[in-house]
Amino acid sequence: MQALEEKARGAASSIVDPETGSHANVFVDRLSDNRVAIRTSGSPAFARLLEKRLGVDPGEVQVMNAADGVAHPKIYLAHASEDKDRVRPVAEYLMANGVDVWFDEWEIEPGDSLRQKMEEGLGAMTHFVVVLTETSITKPWVAKEIDVGLVRQVGGQSRFVPLVVDLDPAKLSPFLQAMLFLKIDPAKEADLKILIDRLHGVSRKPPLGNAPRYVQEAPSGLEGWSPAAIAIGKHIVETSVHAMVVDPVVTLDDLPAALDIAADDLRIALLDLKDAGYLREMNVSGHYAPQPALFVDFDETFMPFSPSADARTLANRMITGEERTVDTRQLAEVLNWEPRRMNSAICYLERAGAIKARTTLASAPWRAVQLVRTDETLRFTRNNA
Repeated sequence: MQALEEKARGAASSIVDPETGSHANVFVDRLSDNRVAIRTSGSPAFARLLEKRLGVDPGEVQVMNAADGVAHPKIYLAHASEDKDRVRPVAEYLMANGVDVWFDEWEIEPGDSLRQKMEEGLGAMTHFVVVLTETSITKPWVAKEIDVGLVRQVGGQSRFVPLVVDLDPAKLSPFLQAMLFLKIDPAKEADLKILIDRLHGVSRKPPLGNAPRYVQEAPSGLEGWSPAAIAIGKHIVETSVHAMVVDPVVTLDDLPAALDIAADDLRIALLDLKDAGYLREMNVSGHYAPQPALFVDFDETFMPFSPSADARTLANRMITGEERTVDTRQLAEVLNWEPRRMNSAICYLERAGAIKARTTLASAPWRAVQLVRTDETLRFTRNNA
């Protein structure tokens, strides 16, 4: 479960939302039966790109706040029982405005396990909302609920929204004082409207004009990457001599001059590529080396050969040959391919799990000295006939 959560967040952090040109928030919530729910504040186009990166079915990533059947914000409403009469109208107003509220008196029936019901509510929420009053800040049970809400926020599973009602903020704990809270009057609809906007992710910024649609401007096959990430990938594949593991090494010191891109944009782009598994950071800080995925995807766009087509050719040669193990150099000579092109095709087949590659310390300029045909190679050729 943890590996799936890390994979989802890593993939998401590297994708630029095609509607905004910015990164979007992603929430991974654990459900019962070893399942997770993946939600995003990004656009439907962002959700589809994330599904593609994760290899999950369309519709698996839910778009928060989108209309027509897509998930609404789900909140857990923590409060003191003595404040229930003041809190109930807030819960009703939220429900009437598209916010799904877990409110104890609506959820817990006689005979139910209090702990189980509360854990269900806490596990499904996208937002933890706590009503802080003179009474609630003295209640140990409310303090325990706050602890859970803070842990889930730190884990990126939900947002923490403190509501201050008729309370001097100076009476809050130092930790809560340091957070951004909403001071509201439950009797004022204008205050509740502000809360609704926050929960639905309504921006307080002025409306944007006709901003560029970055994905449409990106080369085909590289949708979801920022312009800086595309520039870095293009630079690497075009300067790589043989597409080896450290060929080339790029650094934060050299890239700004080579690409004429602001240093901060390059830092974010390098992080995007690293989180997506296209670069690895070396032991020396600020130094990055390409991973096979980078050559596979960026060679397809920027090099005069096609790794996908070459991979099919290479796999067919191996299947039709008599030997299970072939010498890389000899096969490249038969195909009349230079090491750079051959290594790109090997990257593709390795990434697809379609071959086994045997390497040695002295394998250069080849990524592998021998290629081993497997049943996966046969399946790859049939699936890509």
